[in-house]
Amino acid sequence: MPLSIPPELKPITPFVRRAEELDKDAGRPESRLVAYYCRQYAVHQGIPLANHHGNPTVKVALGHLLEQLEGEKQAMDQFTRPEAEYLCRQFAYQIFDKADAEDRAGTATKTTAKTFYTAASFLQMLEQFYDASDDETAP
Repeated sequence: MPLSIPPELKPITPFVRRAEELDKDAGRPESRLVAYYCRQYAVHQGIPLANHHGNPTVKVALGHLLEQLEGEKQAMDQFTRPEAEYLCRQFAYQIFDKADAEDRAGTATKTTAKTFYTAASFLQMLEQFYDASDDETAP
């Protein structure tokens, strides 16, 4: 059953929904990892929203996401952060490439547009692997 997300947390909804979709994907082993990081990104984006709004359902929704993350943490600890970033990035690129190939072939449909949107969510989720200090150390 999908998590009930209060309106105050609307900005994190795409990431939670992508994670829920990936939970059903048993065919790709990396799906579990990507779902974990989608939820983690949602929580990181949701905490400032929860602090801004006094609605208790916001904290309940975030608490549920944190419980799911905690349940997966041990399995995800087998990956280093660079490994997780690489696998999540490859996954996002595969989704984008699928939509891009359909578009370039001239066979784009409404589903292609949804696939682009999904890829955009995965690519945005990669922000959590970016360290702002990387810019400061660049020559």
